[in-house]
Amino acid sequence: MNGTHADLLQEYLALWADASPSRDLSKLDQLTTADICFKDPINDVTGRDALKEIFRDAAAAISDQRVDILGIGWVGTQRAFVKWHYSGRLRRLGGRAWAVSGMSDMVLSSEGLVMSHEDHWDLAGGLYAYFPVLGWLLRRLRERLRLH
Repeated sequence: MNGTHADLLQEYLALWADASPSRDLSKLDQLTTADICFKDPINDVTGRDALKEIFRDAAAAISDQRVDILGIGWVGTQRAFVKWHYSGRLRRLGGRAWAVSGMSDMVLSSEGLVMSHEDHWDLAGGLYAYFPVLGWLLRRLRERLRLH
């Protein structure tokens, strides 16, 4: 494992996990490729400016944010899987507490810059459950699909 790649990824993850409105998003210019792809269950964007907007929006939409990096597993020198736990209060839902665990698939360029960041987490259990009718429908669907 190339130490420089791991160091750059750690810097990127620290910026991602910071989640405060005052974080310096210009650091993404030194940590990501210009055409970085970011995808999660809600968003799918390409480019640094779009990623900066996602980071800004998350800081505005969620208060008391906390991201705990639980582990990083490397596959070769240019791909890492990051296990994390995210929590905070959803401003758009009246400050309701929210928490979700997930995993990120990170692909780095040969220079060690993040070129792809794909988050995997349970949207149904992690967010939709906060909507009464939708949450009820999803719980019913899970019950019907559950193996017995």
